[in-house]
Amino acid sequence: MGESGGSGRHPALQDPTDAQAHITTFWSTAASSYETHDGNVAEYGSAAYQRWVDALAAVLPGPPCDVLDVACGTGYLALAAASLGHRVTAIDLAPAMLDELAANASARGLTVDARLDDAVAPGFPPARFDALTCRHFLWTLREPARAMANWRELLRPGGRFVAVDGFWFTDWDDGDVPAVFAEHYTAETRGELPFMHLDRPEPILDALAAAGFTEVAAQPRPDLGISDGTPYLITATRA
Repeated sequence: MGESGGSGRHPALQDPTDAQAHITTFWSTAASSYETHDGNVAEYGSAAYQRWVDALAAVLPGPPCDVLDVACGTGYLALAAASLGHRVTAIDLAPAMLDELAANASARGLTVDARLDDAVAPGFPPARFDALTCRHFLWTLREPARAMANWRELLRPGGRFVAVDGFWFTDWDDGDVPAVFAEHYTAETRGELPFMHLDRPEPILDALAAAGFTEVAAQPRPDLGISDGTPYLITATRA
């Protein structure tokens, strides 16, 4: 059975910054309809979905290993990892997203240990995981240098960092995004998100290297595209 600590199972977690408060509020509001919007996820069981599973299998350690999925959302990547036989822990600051993950896990007969926690500073002991994953998250990551240093500490030697992300907001116009999105991703909020308006992966790779990761690489993967823009598969190793 799928399991998750959704909004009813966790104490409230205080948002650490005003920017994060805006971000959490937006994603809490969007949670129930996130997977119904074209471009957010590939349909479960489709050929496009299988490409994601295969891509993940190719870069993760062999199963079973301990995987932490940060900013897990509705569980798209966490559940794919679980389907490959990994022991998956997933964290998010939006309780409503954890509720969606729980429903998806139950429907698919998969188990994910889902917790309310901050992706920048996850509350786990050092060397707890063999891999750390995220999907469509780096663009909205605050304090990337701090986050990546923490992520490296959570990995065991030889552990893998795996992210899939794209450059969705290189050019910004309030009129080109939904009003509720612009309401929360204000100029002030966007100013605290160093990766939001990137047009290339190199600054992300440089930040990973500065945090002590090795074998840092970014591969364009148009086959994983489900929205505008070409996503990149970003990988690194904890030496």
